[in-house]
Amino acid sequence: MADTAGAERFLFNPDSIFVEGPIPPESILQCERRFSANGAVGAHLVFLGQVRADEIEAGTVTGIEYTAHESMARRAFATVVERVAREEPVLDVEIRHSLGYVPVGGASLLIAVAAGHRDEAYRISRRILEEIKADVPIYGRELTGEKGSQWKVNR
Repeated sequence: MADTAGAERFLFNPDSIFVEGPIPPESILQCERRFSANGAVGAHLVFLGQVRADEIEAGTVTGIEYTAHESMARRAFATVVERVAREEPVLDVEIRHSLGYVPVGGASLLIAVAAGHRDEAYRISRRILEEIKADVPIYGRELTGEKGSQWKVNR
């Protein structure tokens, strides 16, 4: 783990990642309260991924139906967090991802990180996001009102 002298080791719980439907706004407040209680934290950052009304071959996206092999995905999330925490000065991290239907405008991914400084928080958040997109087996089916649906391609 990167040097986080004076900070308590955070406990990442992969069992709390999945949320049915959109991620509730209260999740952000819970992270803020927990991170604020750690005196070593100088910056915390929240990333929210939101469902867009993209134009795809099947029509205009109205929502995404998320599925996952949950036990595999939980292990992959834990591996990502452990790998990043070994190499970066992570003081705390919380992740939520939706399962089931999320309409356009709904949040489907929350990544909250706490670090000693803002540049670290931005770097850690971006790294966790990119590693999730590359390594975690979660699948989204983009739904439309016109022609049905198609599997989402991560960008």
